[in-house]
Amino acid sequence: MQFKKGFKIKPKYIASTGDVIFTDGTNDVIPNQLSCESYGYVYNDTTGTCTAFKYNTKINTTSDNVHNIIKGNLNTTNTGTENSFLLGSNNTLRGNNLNSLVSGKNNEIENNLNNSAIIAGSFGQSNNHGEVVLAGGGFGQALGMAQTSFIQQSGTTTDATETLLTTQNLNSTHILKVANAVIGFEANVIGVDISTGSTFDYGYVQVTGAVKFYNSLESGYFQSTTHVVQPGHSGMNISAQMKDAEAISFSVAVTGIVDKTIQWTADVKLWQNKTLKSF
Repeated sequence: MQFKKGFKIKPKYIASTGDVIFTDGTNDVIPNQLSCESYGYVYNDTTGTCTAFKYNTKINTTSDNVHNIIKGNLNTTNTGTENSFLLGSNNTLRGNNLNSLVSGKNNEIENNLNNSAIIAGSFGQSNNHGEVVLAGGGFGQALGMAQTSFIQQSGTTTDATETLLTTQNLNSTHILKVANAVIGFEANVIGVDISTGSTFDYGYVQVTGAVKFYNSLESGYFQSTTHVVQPGHSGMNISAQMKDAEAISFSVAVTGIVDKTIQWTADVKLWQNKTLKSF
């Protein structure tokens, strides 16, 4: 994540307790209220901490938790899971999952993810907020080896600086990389000029390509961009590409126009082929 203008610190990661750890680029630091709230998080005056979500220590079980609906055998929920639905067998919510949906067999939603769903198949794995996964069976071996997923990203620009879109409008949240995997992607990106006095001109570009993530999470991209709506038609000469956001994540990056406030959405589709061998 890039530094916001006027700030010398930025979010580094979100702990399992919900606390947001900041960095000055070298050292971990505790943000003050202004820094915390400027990046879209909640500041707790009592504890002096910056949080992304409220930590819940409640342990949910398949027998007495009224907030989850569980149908089938060997389905598991863990600490902090609420308002979720599991249908099938041997599915797992790893913990602190809100509003999740899993249907199928041997599927898993990772820790601290909200509003995610695995809607069919087996051996599917969700690693992102708001992600919808179609599981492909994992070659009968392991999670996430063969699957398709859908993720929504969004953001706003006010100049021509390249800007990373975020997942589910959560600041500093991008798409997690997957080690030893090749991922094909298609991103349909729409930018709408919402500046004062604008006529709501827009641009629509489609980014297609593939990325290879090595065991170390280094990446190699091959991609192309198509203007679905030509700049001359809409009056908006915008651009987008897929690129690394951080060492562990990637994202759609967009470039807007000087002195124009542009509202962006990106519908991202991913095709994942993960191996058990190291690249």
